[in-house]
Amino acid sequence: MSWTGGSEPISAVDLEEVRSFFSKHLPFFDAFGFAIESISDGVAVARFVYDEKWTRPYQIINGGTLMALADVAVYMAIFGRIGIVPLAVTNELKMNFLRPAMGGDVLAEASLMKIGRRVAYAAADVYVDGDPDRIVAHATASYILPDADG
Repeated sequence: MSWTGGSEPISAVDLEEVRSFFSKHLPFFDAFGFAIESISDGVAVARFVYDEKWTRPYQIINGGTLMALADVAVYMAIFGRIGIVPLAVTNELKMNFLRPAMGGDVLAEASLMKIGRRVAYAAADVYVDGDPDRIVAHATASYILPDADG
């Protein structure tokens, strides 16, 4: 793990590098209204900027949007640990929906649990902005990392 002075984790990338990569290579990111909140060593936070077009009746944000948000947060957490890895791909994503996400921006906070040569494991908590203790969904994910040779 990379650390500064013993207290603050360092990221293998900066926010602008990731924003530029996403803008160029992930058109769905902007289409969903996602934003990058933060990235550090193995931890990342992604935001869904509330838009009614991604809701069900009663302003409930649809599950597919929340799953995509958690998946992107995990991708970003991997970048924070090892740099931008375009060919890292989702192998498995399991989402438990605990309560409805309604009427506001939503954040997904992902943390790497383990990263090996070929597989990264992570968890992500999803919550409505302003209420981080009231989790609306919890995801676990694994990503396949490309061979060092390509």
